[in-house]
Amino acid sequence: PMELHTQFFRSVEDGANLSVVAQLDIRSLPYRKEEGRNRDSLTIVSAVFDVNGNYVTGAEKLLELRLKDDTLQRKLDSGIKIKTSFDVKVGGYVVRVVVRDSEGKLMASENTAIDIR
Repeated sequence: PMELHTQFFRSVEDGANLSVVAQLDIRSLPYRKEEGRNRDSLTIVSAVFDVNGNYVTGAEKLLELRLKDDTLQRKLDSGIKIKTSFDVKVGGYVVRVVVRDSEGKLMASENTAIDIR
């Protein structure tokens, strides 16, 4: 239900801006119909760990889905992208993203490694 992509841009001599993009497939989410909208809330946690598994930095986002039927139909095909950026130093990292919805209590996670040199 999720694809994870990373990209970095060297911002200073010993650092970089790391972008983490989670592409979410929202077809399997259990929406609650309320006031003509399809509702669900997604909690997205992105974390960066060093090569030894030590926590470096992270961020939590809450995405409130309140989609009309026609908007939901368009999003079912393309999904939703969530982007988070971090300032990190040169080195190797593991990026982990976890997504949980509020309606069905579904959870997805994805990890990827990145080497910033």
